[in-house]
Amino acid sequence: MLTNTDFNVPEYFDRHAKQLFWLTGLLSVVFFIAGIYFGSVMYFAIPFVFLFAALTLFNFRLIFFIMLLVLPVSVEAYIGSFGTDLPSEPIVIMLAGCTLLYLIFYKSELNSISFKHSIFIIILLQLAWSILVTVFSTDIALSVKYVLAKSWYLLGFFILPIILIKKERSFRLFFWCLFIPTFFCVIFILIKHATLKFTFDNIQNAVYPIFRNHVNYAVFITMMLPFIFLARTWYPENYVRRRVLNYAIPFFLAAIYFSFTRGAWLATGAMLLYYMVLRFNLTKYVLATVSVVVIVFSIYILSNNNYLKYSPDYEHTIYHDELSEHLTSTFEMEDMSTVERFYRWIAAVKLFKENPVVGVGPNNFVTNYKKYTVTAYETYISDNEERSTVHNYFLLLLTEQGLPALLLFIVLIIATLLTAQRAYNFAGWKKKKYIAAVTLCIVAFLLNNTLSDLVEANKVGSLFLMSLALLINLDSGSIEIEEKK
Repeated sequence: MLTNTDFNVPEYFDRHAKQLFWLTGLLSVVFFIAGIYFGSVMYFAIPFVFLFAALTLFNFRLIFFIMLLVLPVSVEAYIGSFGTDLPSEPIVIMLAGCTLLYLIFYKSELNSISFKHSIFIIILLQLAWSILVTVFSTDIALSVKYVLAKSWYLLGFFILPIILIKKERSFRLFFWCLFIPTFFCVIFILIKHATLKFTFDNIQNAVYPIFRNHVNYAVFITMMLPFIFLARTWYPENYVRRRVLNYAIPFFLAAIYFSFTRGAWLATGAMLLYYMVLRFNLTKYVLATVSVVVIVFSIYILSNNNYLKYSPDYEHTIYHDELSEHLTSTFEMEDMSTVERFYRWIAAVKLFKENPVVGVGPNNFVTNYKKYTVTAYETYISDNEERSTVHNYFLLLLTEQGLPALLLFIVLIIATLLTAQRAYNFAGWKKKKYIAAVTLCIVAFLLNNTLSDLVEANKVGSLFLMSLALLINLDSGSIEIEEKK
């Protein structure tokens, strides 16, 4: 049964059709006249905004899939000092409101298995902790902005997919709405990059303005790759859609390579390896091994200031235009982006020691870390004009929201991967493919998240949250996948 998403609004419109027609018509005329009088096109857009809002109330399922269509092509825009992603973020804010209304109208939805899932509960605890530590923030205004944005992201990209994607055909529509615009973006960026001779130093120009930077671009298309392999299995060999997907795979792989993003390269290979982990039920052993390695490395690098042994020569930490020089300098600790990461990571650890429980507040790392930096790791970009953060989401949580926030995120990762393994073990062969695709998308995200801060990134973070929602529904049986006899 399809989820009802109209709040019985059409019946209300039917009863008051004449009054609503004249009211909306009159308001439209008023705004058009105001636009002519004040010479501003913004007034012309207002009636259409109201029309879109009305359409959302009629059936926000449709608006959700429209939002998926525009998500890959949304661009960053600034209205004064306020930054947003257009047109996706205003739509997701509206969808967040619809989700709240829906849960008020249909409280019984909260009794479903999906809303009692361990992943769902952990994410709610994360949000609750973010709200709590905002009280202790060094800049409460910045933290409130973070909490508000986090709230509508969770409502629109996490809770709403749990409600709406409960059929195999909904899953397929979800894929195609994301894939079609993303494929066109990949082709456009490859062509644009080709005119710049596919050089390493021009990749940033090639991806802008569709993507903020080459990292977000590379991670997003890497996360899409498992879904493309899944979608190929939906159609016979002679189908046009199967052929389109077959052609798309080399395009995506080429785009990942020419993105010159080391994390995306690593994630592409890691997804293949992690598929074997799922197949052979090795998740528990992988988690145990990774935990031991991280603990041992952390103890070593922090003991007796061992990190200072690897401090670079300031004069040699430069940005390289050639890919080969970039890779070589990475291993020699002379690449500027790598060294700058260490510069901020060390500052993050020192900042955490000063505020171990509640941190300095969400969205407050940039305004607090400078006095904790170590000059031995300083680079030419350490003035941080773009106001980027620590480039490691684990450390970002540790510094901004304290140790409990980090522990909750680690618990989320463990719960997610163990859930995926359990669901995969008990699923039929067809459903296993769906679980594998969603899990590999999440794994690609988590690997890149160790080198960047991507959970709140518009395209990448939203796909991660939606993948968690899909995994919850697959594990709880809310998505019906018919097994072939």
